[in-house]
Amino acid sequence: MTKADVVAAQGTWAKYVVARDVEALLKLYDFGSPEKPLLFKPTLANVIRHDEEAARSYFVGGNIGYPHDDGFLNCGWKKVTFCSAVGPISENGGLSFRDMGNYTFADGNGNETHADYTFMYHKLNGVVLIALQHSSLVWEPRDGD
Repeated sequence: MTKADVVAAQGTWAKYVVARDVEALLKLYDFGSPEKPLLFKPTLANVIRHDEEAARSYFVGGNIGYPHDDGFLNCGWKKVTFCSAVGPISENGGLSFRDMGNYTFADGNGNETHADYTFMYHKLNGVVLIALQHSSLVWEPRDGD
């Protein structure tokens, strides 16, 4: 796996968010096993996800087990831009990569939502997959702070 593979995976993730393609998006995650599950803390949720059902609920909503999920893909994002702090960093001799930075989600009205991210990637059966994702809205200090 190379840095270019990770950057391409980020571009693919952004493309599927804009296309609202939940099936393709979920295929970018390694849901692992009960002993080594996916670790996914979504941007607009406070519940950490470990499995496909929980991740799907975050992206499209409609799961009574996650009543606060409105569906991240329902926000109508038209563009997603990644801005890495230092670029994806190789781990374990290139077997995995980690990346941290911020991304911007722009909707059809030009409104932007800024979030910080941390991702861990690895390659499984020739496909770069997300093994860990933490995302949170950017903290903005109040005036006078």
